[in-house]
Amino acid sequence: MQKEINKQPSFQTFKPWLLTIMYLVILIALYLIYGTGDTHNNFIYNEF
Repeated sequence: MQKEINKQPSFQTFKPWLLTIMYLVILIALYLIYGTGDTHNNFIYNEF
């Protein structure tokens, strides 16, 4: 029970960094897909 109490504050301080890293990974993935300018083979551009 004592380990859970000690583990909780460290996870709360680590959680914003985890969300920030996940957000940056999503932005980099979207940039690699759409930022190169090679969008003529994508499904959205072929359908519409």
